[in-house]
Amino acid sequence: MADTDHLDATEDVALNFGDEDEILNRKRNLEIQWVTAFHLLFRVAAIIAYLLCGWLSDSFITNFVVIVLLLSFDFWTVKNVTGRLLSGA
Repeated sequence: MADTDHLDATEDVALNFGDEDEILNRKRNLEIQWVTAFHLLFRVAAIIAYLLCGWLSDSFITNFVVIVLLLSFDFWTVKNVTGRLLSGA
């Protein structure tokens, strides 16, 4: 009879990993959305700056510097942030 009481006492213990995994998955999905947004932001901004550079400034040097800076931000984001978070490393 003592053995069944011991088994009954342990039935109340439950490991509920499903909720924690769901929370982590939601957090990861939100993180991926932000990373993807910044990944696209710098590329689209560089393309738009290139297409509209005639209207933005008459100076070739200013246009060139702005486009190179945007592409540099894009490269840094892809190399250090997007590449690591989206690949899971």
